[in-house]
Amino acid sequence: MRNPSSDLYGRDYYAWLQDQVRALRERRVEDVDWENVAEEIESLGKSERRGIRSHVATVVEQLLKLQYARGIFREYSARGWRVSIRSARRQIQELLDESPSLRPQLAEMLVRAYGDGRIEALRERTLKENILPKTSPWTVEQVMDDAFLPDRAATTRD
Repeated sequence: MRNPSSDLYGRDYYAWLQDQVRALRERRVEDVDWENVAEEIESLGKSERRGIRSHVATVVEQLLKLQYARGIFREYSARGWRVSIRSARRQIQELLDESPSLRPQLAEMLVRAYGDGRIEALRERTLKENILPKTSPWTVEQVMDDAFLPDRAATTRD
Protein backbone atom coordinates (compact mmCIF):
# COMPACT_ATOMS: atom_id res chain seq x y z
CA MET A 1 0.00 0.00 0.00
CA ARG A 2 1.28 3.45 -0.96
CA ASN A 3 1.99 5.88 1.87
CA PRO A 4 -0.17 9.05 1.44
CA SER A 5 2.89 11.12 2.35
CA SER A 6 4.57 9.93 -0.85
CA ASP A 7 2.00 11.91 -2.84
CA LEU A 8 2.59 15.00 -0.71
CA TYR A 9 6.34 14.76 -1.41
CA GLY A 10 5.79 15.63 -5.07
CA ARG A 11 3.11 18.28 -4.46
CA ASP A 12 4.39 20.31 -1.50
CA TYR A 13 7.91 19.53 -0.35
CA TYR A 14 7.84 21.75 2.73
CA ALA A 15 4.52 20.33 3.93
CA TRP A 16 5.92 16.83 3.34
CA LEU A 17 8.99 17.68 5.46
CA GLN A 18 6.86 18.94 8.33
CA ASP A 19 4.64 15.85 8.09
CA GLN A 20 7.68 13.56 8.23
CA VAL A 21 9.23 15.43 11.16
CA ARG A 22 6.01 15.04 13.15
CA ALA A 23 5.72 11.34 12.26
CA LEU A 24 9.31 10.68 13.33
CA ARG A 25 9.08 12.67 16.56
CA GLU A 26 5.82 10.98 17.48
CA ARG A 27 7.27 7.58 16.48
CA ARG A 28 4.44 6.91 14.04
CA VAL A 29 6.52 4.59 11.86
CA GLU A 30 3.54 3.65 9.69
CA ASP A 31 3.26 7.31 8.56
CA VAL A 32 6.91 7.73 7.60
CA ASP A 33 7.59 7.89 3.87
CA TRP A 34 10.71 5.74 4.27
CA GLU A 35 11.89 5.74 0.66
CA ASN A 36 11.81 9.51 0.26
CA VAL A 37 13.16 10.13 3.78
CA ALA A 38 16.14 7.87 2.98
CA GLU A 39 16.74 9.73 -0.30
CA GLU A 40 16.62 13.08 1.47
CA ILE A 41 19.07 11.98 4.14
CA GLU A 42 21.44 10.65 1.48
CA SER A 43 21.10 13.93 -0.40
CA LEU A 44 22.05 15.88 2.73
CA GLY A 45 25.33 13.98 2.95
CA LYS A 46 26.11 14.66 -0.70
CA SER A 47 25.30 18.31 -0.19
CA GLU A 48 27.78 18.59 2.70
CA ARG A 49 30.47 17.03 0.53
CA ARG A 50 29.68 19.35 -2.40
CA GLY A 51 29.83 22.34 -0.07
CA ILE A 52 33.30 21.45 1.12
CA ARG A 53 34.50 20.76 -2.41
CA SER A 54 33.13 24.11 -3.58
CA HIS A 55 35.02 25.97 -0.84
CA VAL A 56 38.20 24.02 -1.65
CA ALA A 57 37.79 25.09 -5.29
CA THR A 58 37.55 28.71 -4.15
CA VAL A 59 40.77 28.38 -2.15
CA VAL A 60 42.50 26.80 -5.15
CA GLU A 61 41.24 29.52 -7.50
CA GLN A 62 42.55 32.29 -5.28
CA LEU A 63 45.87 30.53 -4.61
CA LEU A 64 46.39 30.17 -8.36
CA LYS A 65 45.69 33.86 -8.89
CA LEU A 66 48.09 34.82 -6.11
CA GLN A 67 50.84 32.65 -7.50
CA TYR A 68 50.44 33.24 -11.23
CA ALA A 69 48.77 36.62 -11.82
CA ARG A 70 51.07 39.44 -12.92
CA GLY A 71 51.29 43.19 -13.08
CA ILE A 72 49.05 45.88 -11.77
CA PHE A 73 46.00 43.63 -11.78
CA ARG A 74 47.68 41.43 -9.17
CA GLU A 75 48.74 44.40 -7.07
CA TYR A 76 45.17 45.67 -6.84
CA SER A 77 43.49 42.29 -6.39
CA ALA A 78 45.82 40.30 -4.11
CA ARG A 79 44.31 41.56 -0.85
CA GLY A 80 40.82 40.48 -1.92
CA TRP A 81 42.11 37.07 -2.96
CA ARG A 82 43.72 36.57 0.46
CA VAL A 83 40.47 37.56 2.20
CA SER A 84 38.57 35.08 0.01
CA ILE A 85 41.07 32.33 0.87
CA ARG A 86 40.68 32.95 4.61
CA SER A 87 36.90 32.98 4.34
CA ALA A 88 36.73 29.75 2.31
CA ARG A 89 39.15 28.00 4.67
CA ARG A 90 37.00 29.03 7.62
CA GLN A 91 33.88 27.68 5.88
CA ILE A 92 35.63 24.38 5.14
CA GLN A 93 36.71 24.08 8.77
CA GLU A 94 33.18 24.76 10.03
CA LEU A 95 31.76 22.08 7.72
CA LEU A 96 34.45 19.62 8.82
CA ASP A 97 33.75 20.40 12.48
CA GLU A 98 30.11 19.48 11.84
CA SER A 99 30.99 16.38 9.78
CA PRO A 100 34.50 15.22 10.77
CA SER A 101 34.09 11.94 8.88
CA LEU A 102 34.51 13.96 5.66
CA ARG A 103 38.07 15.00 6.60
CA PRO A 104 39.68 11.80 5.22
CA GLN A 105 37.99 12.56 1.88
CA LEU A 106 39.70 15.95 1.46
CA ALA A 107 42.51 14.62 -0.74
CA GLU A 108 40.00 13.09 -3.13
CA MET A 109 37.93 16.29 -3.09
CA LEU A 110 41.03 18.38 -3.84
CA VAL A 111 41.61 16.50 -7.10
CA ARG A 112 38.21 17.51 -8.47
CA ALA A 113 38.14 20.91 -6.78
CA TYR A 114 41.50 21.78 -8.32
CA GLY A 115 40.05 21.37 -11.80
CA ASP A 116 37.07 23.55 -10.88
CA GLY A 117 39.26 26.20 -9.25
CA ARG A 118 41.63 26.20 -12.22
CA ILE A 119 38.75 26.82 -14.62
CA GLU A 120 37.54 29.73 -12.50
CA ALA A 121 41.05 31.19 -12.20
CA LEU A 122 41.37 31.14 -15.98
CA ARG A 123 38.51 33.62 -16.20
CA GLU A 124 41.07 36.23 -15.22
CA ARG A 125 42.44 37.64 -18.45
CA THR A 126 45.97 37.88 -17.06
CA LEU A 127 46.21 34.12 -16.51
CA LYS A 128 47.06 31.80 -19.37
CA GLU A 129 46.13 28.13 -19.41
CA ASN A 130 49.63 26.96 -20.32
CA ILE A 131 51.17 28.44 -17.15
CA LEU A 132 48.75 26.87 -14.67
CA PRO A 133 49.61 23.34 -13.52
CA LYS A 134 47.20 20.62 -14.67
CA THR A 135 47.15 19.08 -11.18
CA SER A 136 47.36 20.70 -7.78
CA PRO A 137 50.84 21.87 -6.84
CA TRP A 138 49.66 21.99 -3.22
CA THR A 139 48.87 19.33 -0.67
CA VAL A 140 45.62 19.23 1.28
CA GLU A 141 47.58 20.42 4.30
CA GLN A 142 48.77 23.51 2.41
CA VAL A 143 45.31 24.25 1.02
CA MET A 144 43.88 24.10 4.55
CA ASP A 145 46.75 25.87 6.37
CA ASP A 146 45.75 29.43 7.34
CA ALA A 147 49.39 30.48 7.26
CA PHE A 148 50.07 29.08 3.77
CA LEU A 149 50.20 31.31 0.72
CA PRO A 150 52.04 30.24 -2.43
CA ASP A 151 55.62 31.28 -3.14
CA ARG A 152 55.29 33.64 -6.06
CA ALA A 153 59.07 33.91 -6.49
CA ALA A 154 59.18 30.38 -7.90
CA THR A 155 56.88 31.37 -10.76
CA THR A 156 57.89 34.97 -11.46
CA ARG A 157 58.72 35.60 -15.10
CA ASP A 158 58.09 39.37 -15.25
